[in-house]
Amino acid sequence: MKISVALCTYNGEKYIKKQLDSILNQTQQVDEIIVCDDISSDSTLTILNTYKDKHPSLFKIFVNETNLKSNKNFEKALSLTTGDYIFFSDQDDLWQAEKVSKIINVFKNNTKIEGVFSNAAFIDENDSVIFDDISLWDTVGFHEPEIVKPINFLKFLLINGNFVTGATFCVSKKVKEFCFPFNTNEKNFFHDHWIALLLAERNSLAYVNEKLISYRIHSAQQVGVGGVKESFEFQKTKTKEYKLILGFFTPKKFNEYKLITRFIHDKYKHHTNNYDEHYNSLVNKKVEDGLFKLFQEAKSNMIKKKPLKYITKKIAYLFKKDNSLTFK
Repeated sequence: MKISVALCTYNGEKYIKKQLDSILNQTQQVDEIIVCDDISSDSTLTILNTYKDKHPSLFKIFVNETNLKSNKNFEKALSLTTGDYIFFSDQDDLWQAEKVSKIINVFKNNTKIEGVFSNAAFIDENDSVIFDDISLWDTVGFHEPEIVKPINFLKFLLINGNFVTGATFCVSKKVKEFCFPFNTNEKNFFHDHWIALLLAERNSLAYVNEKLISYRIHSAQQVGVGGVKESFEFQKTKTKEYKLILGFFTPKKFNEYKLITRFIHDKYKHHTNNYDEHYNSLVNKKVEDGLFKLFQEAKSNMIKKKPLKYITKKIAYLFKKDNSLTFK
């Protein structure tokens, strides 16, 4: 078994040493570190070459001819890896010493899994933990203990948005067979979201419920969570109904099944009638197809769990006494 790291750098001189040291100090060693530098103008390359001199068989450094930006740079880095498992890495975080071993164990225990992600703590520019009571998952709405298991990852991605942060992500080499090119843009849709969608479709996504990295918040980072406090507060405002739709708890009443079905149907119709410029045509089609499938599943589940109530409501709808439910 060979383990690779796909590391992208751009003007990362301030933190790159600490990140590299945390990767090198794993309890389960990695076998190659593929670095794609996006034409750094600081001392990042000098630092990288120093590490390569010390570990010549481990490091392979590639300097882009043009500035590719984050998504395409990670696409390039992944394509150059030769390992059985590939860890994505930012240039400014810190890995916990057992990150590699704990994630690899998930793959070993389930051969169907093609991607594993984890939670993360937040640190500042001086490596100090910030927001003791807030984790990375708290800011993206992935409140794992509350969600009914097994988790419908595709539903969560389509309704809630992305919760799989690339800096915590590891994929198997199988993913390289179907993930290229990354159908993303630099503004609102990133490589981690793209791969997570693909794996959620294939039911091959898993996670480790631990903070296996320290995610650094600083002024110069290229891509970040943004306002951590603001994201956390936004997640707290989500209603009980929204959490019901996401699967935080199981519906019991007919009106709860109806709420889920109607919400997903309306989201599907909105998407089909409003092309999202943040996605390309392929991603738009995937989202559209995914929402339609979720709608069919929600409707089927409603009929299965509450057949008499459904029939009564449908008859009322047909006689135009109740038009509150979609029966398409």
